[in-house]
Amino acid sequence: MKSVKKEKKRVIWVLVYTKAKEEKKAKENLARQGFKTFLPLIAATNKNRESKSLVPVFPRYVFAQINLEIDNWNSINSTYGVSHIVMFSDELSAIPNSIIQSIQKKLDQAGLYKEHVSIVDYQKGDPLSIKEGQFAGIDAIFLSKRSKDRVRLLLKLLNTSIVAEIAASDLGNKEVIESFKL
Repeated sequence: MKSVKKEKKRVIWVLVYTKAKEEKKAKENLARQGFKTFLPLIAATNKNRESKSLVPVFPRYVFAQINLEIDNWNSINSTYGVSHIVMFSDELSAIPNSIIQSIQKKLDQAGLYKEHVSIVDYQKGDPLSIKEGQFAGIDAIFLSKRSKDRVRLLLKLLNTSIVAEIAASDLGNKEVIESFKL
């Protein structure tokens, strides 16, 4: 009697390039076709935005898991919101599970990446924009801290630069945002 060796199913993650700003649509449509998808999101950090909308950590990309033996993975390229599967030559480019797991570990239970924001002191030469007071909205360069409540700045006014002392509270806080890294 011949022993039939059962091969392990080949399930891989692939990178799907989406149409501009259609990552969520692509993810939903791929999920409707039965593909397992992964789209890590992050809260937008653009300070001019009032709403805290969620944006992809990797704009224009969605991860999709496919079974090479049973899935019709060619249908991914014709899915609404999808541009194409990222391939090298005519070969699918498999994303290692370790990379997917590394990304997933950085997300919270809701699947969102939480940026670590820390407040630090301004250093000499730091460019800034004054937040409050009579000079609100004016760009300046931090020179030094004069006392606990006062700072010295180089203000850019009418094509000239002026050294001025203002209240430290008018500057606001200097926030340093730790970006997403693998």
